[in-house]
Amino acid sequence: MNKIYIISGPAGVGKSTTSKGLAEQFDHSAYIEGDLINHMVVGGYLPPWKSEELLSLIWENIADLSINFIQANKNVIIDYVAFPEDVEKFSQKIHDDVKNVEIIYVVLWVNSDELLRRDALRIKEHQMGARCLELVEEFESEGIDKRFFYNTTYLQPSDLDEIFLNISENPSFKY
Repeated sequence: MNKIYIISGPAGVGKSTTSKGLAEQFDHSAYIEGDLINHMVVGGYLPPWKSEELLSLIWENIADLSINFIQANKNVIIDYVAFPEDVEKFSQKIHDDVKNVEIIYVVLWVNSDELLRRDALRIKEHQMGARCLELVEEFESEGIDKRFFYNTTYLQPSDLDEIFLNISENPSFKY
């Protein structure tokens, strides 16, 4: 059975590093970077947190790509900010087209000081600053089941193999 991993969390938490590394763990995988799909819209672009219409379009495209990759026998790793309502709509669309797939939802988490430290390490044009903390507040206000959170505050890049193993083996992340 192929799996779709949705790696979420606030900006700067390590979604891209974790997602890319996780994708490399599989012989057959595809990596979907939600921000790339988001930036395909040029004319009339608004940040997804300011346009429900654009956010919906992004998730429709992520779902369609995921279906294509699953049908090609790939595990799919999605790197994007995903709240439970996004995951639920995505899951419904996926299961309408593909029956034999498991969805894994992980919200990477770090304390606020560590989040800002990690964000400051990013190249200047990718730094999110205050938006990181806004996303922390949004995740906290969503009432997300705690089983989906994976706190990596005290983990280092040398712990990535442990992180990949935990994400791929931990049954609590199954959606």
